[in-house]
Amino acid sequence: MSDELFNSYSKSKLNFKSVAIGVIAFVALTSAAYFVYWMSKPVPRPADDILAEQIRDNAVMMLQYRTFSGEEFRQQVLGKGRLERYVKVNDEAFFTYPPSDPNEFDDFISKSFHDRTKIEFGTTSDGVVKLGDYKIPSDYAAHFFRTSLKNIKIPRETTLTFPFSTVNYTLNMDEMNNFITDASVYGGRLIAQEGERTNRPMTIFANHGIMVAKPGEPSLKRLTDDLLKDIGPDRETRIQRLVDFVADEVEYSFTEAVGGRETLKRANETLMTRNGDCSNKTILLASLLEQIGEEYILLYCPRHITVAVPQGNFPNENKVDYSWNNRQWAVAETTMKGFQVGRSRLAQPEILQLVNFVQDPKHMNVIFDVNSGEFLKFL
Repeated sequence: MSDELFNSYSKSKLNFKSVAIGVIAFVALTSAAYFVYWMSKPVPRPADDILAEQIRDNAVMMLQYRTFSGEEFRQQVLGKGRLERYVKVNDEAFFTYPPSDPNEFDDFISKSFHDRTKIEFGTTSDGVVKLGDYKIPSDYAAHFFRTSLKNIKIPRETTLTFPFSTVNYTLNMDEMNNFITDASVYGGRLIAQEGERTNRPMTIFANHGIMVAKPGEPSLKRLTDDLLKDIGPDRETRIQRLVDFVADEVEYSFTEAVGGRETLKRANETLMTRNGDCSNKTILLASLLEQIGEEYILLYCPRHITVAVPQGNFPNENKVDYSWNNRQWAVAETTMKGFQVGRSRLAQPEILQLVNFVQDPKHMNVIFDVNSGEFLKFL
């Protein structure tokens, strides 16, 4: 019996050693595997690199959609160069450059692109520059070339300046990017739908409030500070100064007004292009009022939209006002040069007597139908 006990003890001791060796081996193998993984795992990209790439992509988009960026944006970003087209599916950006001194063109290439060897240049023959299946007259552009999006260089430190008659609007690339990504605007759903009625068809229209800039947007704050630097604390005088700027220094765009589709621009885009129809002038004024903490509402009328501010000490000589939430609101019309809140008479004042919808963009996706007494739905 003692031998059996001895044998049993020996077997138990041997099993313990085996387990201990197995555990040590497992720990060693696991540690080695983790070390291999740690050494081979992708290194996270720096946030600044990701942002710089986003700024580049959005700047190229703005260069392509000139209705929203304007000619001065192109000149300040590309000089004499011009982005003719970007084809996303093929990742091909086509550029032109006019006849110029060779050194000037070389400077443009060095400034605007990372690697010259990744640019495909067209060839000139018989007054035509050919590039693949494309060709252009050489008197329009001595250089016609294409490259990939990644090869385009958009310096993040670039600051854009758009002079007006009384102030300058400045915008850096980070601020531009925040507008494009909608970080600086209220945002929301684009298409509003009026409730169906038996006596007329259903109406759908663009939700303008989504484009209004939120308080504290740096480029607009600088602009309003500049506009109001010589203005005292009087509320009505400050509001009138902003109305003067939008009405008098931003041209009314008949092209946008009579276009086949609605063109909604953010405040910075209206300032960069220096023009806008009633929609975009309204969005701009509302965005400026946001920067000084002033109340306002948007009034949607038949084929027109405008801003109204609390009546306060504004006169009511023109009777262009609106009653809302048991308060009187004075219309601040931006499509008429020289418009004085509470005083100026409109050529068609009856339009403002037919308000269909009221909106305060601070309340996202909320538009009130004054005819039905209901809030609109969104598609």
